[in-house]
Amino acid sequence: MTSNMKSKIDTEASSSGFLGDLGPPIRRYPYKGIKQFLELVKMELSRQEEKFEASECVLFTKVNEQAFSRDFLNSDDTILQRCWNSYSFSEHLLLVKMPVSRAHEIAVRVFERLFFDCLKPMGLDDCLQTFGSATCKAENGSAKQPDCQFLPRRLPRDRTKKWPSVVVETGYSESPSKLMSDARFWLSESNGDVQMVITIKIGRSLPDLVLESWELVNDRVKRQQAITISKGDNNHVYLWGQPLMISFDKLFLRPPSIPKETNISLDDTILKKIARNVWEEQGF
Repeated sequence: MTSNMKSKIDTEASSSGFLGDLGPPIRRYPYKGIKQFLELVKMELSRQEEKFEASECVLFTKVNEQAFSRDFLNSDDTILQRCWNSYSFSEHLLLVKMPVSRAHEIAVRVFERLFFDCLKPMGLDDCLQTFGSATCKAENGSAKQPDCQFLPRRLPRDRTKKWPSVVVETGYSESPSKLMSDARFWLSESNGDVQMVITIKIGRSLPDLVLESWELVNDRVKRQQAITISKGDNNHVYLWGQPLMISFDKLFLRPPSIPKETNISLDDTILKKIARNVWEEQGF
């Protein structure tokens, strides 16, 4: 797979980078230095607290590579090092995620815990490493911090630890293009080293959860699965499109070697546990 590979998502028009297509409710501001940056982030936090229509993210334009490296990536301030989510070198765009909500964090951590539980019957729960939101940087200077990432402890000879094999990203349903851009970054900028991206969309005003998986197919980023979970009358939970399947060889970067090594299936029970944990925090 070539380093200048151009990937597109079938469900949305693609720009030259992975952040350029992000639109409302994500607001844009030209970057004019740290002081202005902090003032605008504080303002956006106030908008959220006062329940204005607001996104969980803010996009800053005109952030060149020197400014990104100096003010964020290599800043002496640990808060500035961690406050950004994605940087597109080609577009000079910096995406900043507001402080993570408890519902967002619950979705990621419950998914991670139940995911590892699925590996125990195979005896592989200790054969997979997780690096949380550690930064991954592409060759072109773009960079990103995921919500969760997995990589097998034992790698193929030609594989480095630079990129995870599977990534999980979470966001609110009001900004689906944000999760599509996440998938585009991981699958395209890694030149195929990231094998699968799983996105979790949390309904902000209704008890809805959508889990989708994305893969690179013929140099195109394509959605492979979509599972919807919602709560109806009498607290009945409805599911469509389940189970969520994760290919063994894409996760562990090798084919199964014994009968008990199989694809990972997140079934109704697991999916409902994820949803109920999130909804309990949201008050649904």
